[in-house]
Amino acid sequence: MKVTVVFLGRASEIAGVNIVDVELVDGAKLKDLIEVLGEKVSRVISDRYFKGHYVFVVYVNGLPTNDMNRELKNGDRVVFITPEMGG
Repeated sequence: MKVTVVFLGRASEIAGVNIVDVELVDGAKLKDLIEVLGEKVSRVISDRYFKGHYVFVVYVNGLPTNDMNRELKNGDRVVFITPEMGG
C-alpha cells in the first residue's frame, strides 16, 4: 500500500523533504511508517522520535493522533508538524 507523508514547518527541515510517497505492507501501523521514514528519508527522524527528542504533531487524514499502533490504509495522508513556540 502507499501513503503520502507531508512534513510541515521545521519538520520539513529535519526531513529534508516536504512530501514523500511511502510504500508499506498491508496492515502497517504508524510506528512502522516512522521506521520506514528513518530508513528512506532520514534516520534522525525515527531515532530521535522514538527516543522522545523530537515532538511532532501527527495527523492522519486530517485527524490528530498519537497512537503509534494506528493501522494505516492505502491512500492515507500523514502529516508531521513540529509545534512552534514563541512569544
